[in-house]
Amino acid sequence: MPMNRWTALFLLLVLPLSAQEPAAGSTITAEGLKAHLTVLASDDYGGRNSGFPGNVKAGEYIAAHFKKIGLAPAGEKDDAGATTWFQGFKVGGRATRNVLGLAEGSDPVLKSEIVVMGAHYDHVGQEGEPSAGRFRNNKADPDKKDKIWNGADDNGSGTVTVLEMARAYMEGKVRAKRSILFMTFSGEEWGLIGSQYYVNNPLQPLEKIVAMINLDMVGRNPDKPMDVGGVSTAAEWGALCEEAAKGTGLEYATSAPVIMGSDHYWFHRKKIPCVHFFTGFHDDYHKQSDHVDKIDFEHMAKIGKFGLRLLTAVANRPDRMAYTGSVGGRVLGIDAEELDEDGAKAHSLPEGEGGIRILKVVEDSAAARAGLKEDDILIEFNGQKLPFKSPLDSMRKELRTVKDGIEVPLAALRDGKRIELKAVWGKKKDF
Repeated sequence: MPMNRWTALFLLLVLPLSAQEPAAGSTITAEGLKAHLTVLASDDYGGRNSGFPGNVKAGEYIAAHFKKIGLAPAGEKDDAGATTWFQGFKVGGRATRNVLGLAEGSDPVLKSEIVVMGAHYDHVGQEGEPSAGRFRNNKADPDKKDKIWNGADDNGSGTVTVLEMARAYMEGKVRAKRSILFMTFSGEEWGLIGSQYYVNNPLQPLEKIVAMINLDMVGRNPDKPMDVGGVSTAAEWGALCEEAAKGTGLEYATSAPVIMGSDHYWFHRKKIPCVHFFTGFHDDYHKQSDHVDKIDFEHMAKIGKFGLRLLTAVANRPDRMAYTGSVGGRVLGIDAEELDEDGAKAHSLPEGEGGIRILKVVEDSAAARAGLKEDDILIEFNGQKLPFKSPLDSMRKELRTVKDGIEVPLAALRDGKRIELKAVWGKKKDF
């Protein structure tokens, strides 16, 4: 007979601390995840666009949950000197906020160190608002008339998994030695602005943050292993993930690079070990059709259990992990996917040639300054045609040869027509 949430909570009262985490993890269920996501990805939240009412409402929902489960507020001080749940900043002149809740560690010394568990809660909003990359369903799709981009997977899925991990951690009284900072970011869709703002204006000493775990889009593609990216940032990640996966039923694969596609990137730039959970892109990405009914909540529950075990393992290590990544090299500043065979044929690319579909352009990146836009198909970089096989790897290798101040020619397809652009690196804000 499977153990239900109440049985697990009862066991927490009698189990030693070393055995409490698996019992707490068992209380992360598909039903609990769905209950949160049905709210946050509803039309009442208007697509959660940064600085708009639905985004504000989502931040309040998250803060209320953090308060209910017993986290301590870890945001800015208000005018009376009390600590709030929020860190405010602006996106396109609009006020928005990160949401922060802290669980203090149990060790008198190690509790001064922090592990961050994060996800971005913003999405791309609705018709009539500025767009951070809204794509539209095609004319044959029943969702084509929908005016709200609910963002169930992106990133309602990561957000509610963090909420449920935080609840299981607090209700299960899983007191790790280090403190845990549960943080949800806004402004991600506009160029990772919330996480960048936090690391540049930290509310906790940045040197005390020992690791960051980021969840972004973890609700789809249950038939494929979840990717744990960024394991090159610390030698211990591989073994920690292997141990954390035991008993969860989760299939996962690790990848070394830190891709500039989500909020862990800015922690990496500060030389903080970090990993990114990601279950992959799909046809509903940034479209009206990214709805709750397409989410696999059973798979998300496995991810939540895995995430909680990894979080507590990092927080209980006797020594902090050493950062082993590299922040050198160039990036173009895009979120992208490689064209498959059908995509290459649809764009009439010759055999053997490939392309990269741009899903997002990071603000003030080399890509943005060159004029690349969402849905462009990059087909040439620095005079080299991109191959059908591994075009992203080909582009990254070519990036290593780029020198400051030298124009790099790009070619892309936009609305079926070839365009030629030039990218330049060398600004202080380049990534």
